[in-house]
Amino acid sequence: MGKQEFEILDYAAPLFVGAAFGFVVLLLTFAINFLLIRRSDEVTAFEKLGAKYNLRVGPHRVSLVRAAMEKHVDENGQEY
Repeated sequence: MGKQEFEILDYAAPLFVGAAFGFVVLLLTFAINFLLIRRSDEVTAFEKLGAKYNLRVGPHRVSLVRAAMEKHVDENGQEY
């Protein structure tokens, strides 16, 4: 049995698979946020992350997400 010789593409394959997996997860996250989350639901963590960069990544407006991020809630559930 001879010695195997690898090409550069063989070494890069795990990077491509990881990038493809990350891309699929990102697409599923967008689909879940836009299709399954309603406007009456709470603001999601993904929307909070998008609001930091002024991006709308869910059904809520960026201004509404920022307002929800600024609200403080104590241990009794009271906003202040």
